[in-house]
Amino acid sequence: MVKRPWRKTQNQPRVISKTPPGHAFHFKRPRHPFNAVIAFLSARVFQLRIPTICHTEVGTLPNEPEDLQQARRTEASIMNKYLMQLRTEASVADSIVRECHMLSKQEHILEQIVSIEVGPSGDSWRAVVWLDSGIDLLHSVRGVNNPWTPPPKTRQWQTYFFPVIVHQVTANAISKQGSATNVPHLPSHGTPSTRIKGASDWKASQNVCFLPIHYGFQLDKDLACQDALYALSELFQFAASSEVQLLNCLQCHIEREVSFIGAVEGSSRRAASLMNLRYIKTILKKHAQRLAGTTCMLKSRDSLDWPRLGSSNKAEQTAKILLADFEYLLRRAESLARECEQGMATLANSAILEESRRSVDMGLRVEKLTKIATIFIPLSFVCSVWGMNFQEFGTGILPLWWFPVTAGPILLVSIFIYRLDHLLILVSKLKGI
Repeated sequence: MVKRPWRKTQNQPRVISKTPPGHAFHFKRPRHPFNAVIAFLSARVFQLRIPTICHTEVGTLPNEPEDLQQARRTEASIMNKYLMQLRTEASVADSIVRECHMLSKQEHILEQIVSIEVGPSGDSWRAVVWLDSGIDLLHSVRGVNNPWTPPPKTRQWQTYFFPVIVHQVTANAISKQGSATNVPHLPSHGTPSTRIKGASDWKASQNVCFLPIHYGFQLDKDLACQDALYALSELFQFAASSEVQLLNCLQCHIEREVSFIGAVEGSSRRAASLMNLRYIKTILKKHAQRLAGTTCMLKSRDSLDWPRLGSSNKAEQTAKILLADFEYLLRRAESLARECEQGMATLANSAILEESRRSVDMGLRVEKLTKIATIFIPLSFVCSVWGMNFQEFGTGILPLWWFPVTAGPILLVSIFIYRLDHLLILVSKLKGI
């Protein structure tokens, strides 16, 4: 074994920082470069949620809360199968559904994502948009009984999607942009035919699929080439319109569940209404978080390295309108979530009141039973003492008047003991007077 020569190293000086007594040591943590990468990616790539309402005409809404727990568990398992099959059998241009929420047996909420990547500013920049909506949902990832397809034993026209209502171009705007012949026409197969009775082939007919066809018609082309947010403004407007439609639908369901408070009886119905409000609150919390992220991004527009034309009043006005829209959506989502919490608290309070009312009723019944027992227990005791040993019955030598003579005092003593608390309260009041 060869030993290496030992070298004496010079001791490095130690730096000792003196801190006042009672104070802890604080060290500055160096900024990790990964944090900067995350901030860079969040500024470059972001997502917008596009909810769509799917309605199925299966009967009428009942006049009581719907118990949807089992149906929601079944739908969750179906969505898991759909997502697993999506990984293996999805093709190019297939439409994708990220989440599906069951509000009632008639209405579902489908959520899709629009992913946007904005390139760095400079002489040339890019904006890439990925849509979850491609071909019709009927022809995407077949073989799974999806919640948005027409259920069995129903007609195809009874299942349809609500279109997202967005501000349309007026005649004046068309004349400013150019001739009416430049207006892009929707394809013939894309017209909403789901509500036409007798249609042979059911189609989802989401108007988000038409967004790439007529996108940018209302925009100023020269300004869109220089300002990224203005170029993407119609996409933000479409997402805001779909979010407004979702919040309107959720508000209707919240008002319906709250209207059952005090109108229905039974713990099972109250529990169903409570679970529905909790389910809606979960949806609102998720959307409020996403809206808060979008609002924060729009507020920090000055710090984003996006192409921007600061001298354009039109672009700045569009940015202010988008920020105001998403701030309103955020406030409304939070307000609806608070309404859900208030409804849940009211349901819990009504359950407590009903339980207390039931306890009071039970106490009154026990009080009546106690009054009856106060009379009959002493009488049964006297009967058990004397039995049948009376001359009148021919089985004894005692006269019958012994029974009332002994039963009367015992009954009076029992009543006195029963009313002793009331007598003590009465005596204390008389002493106070």
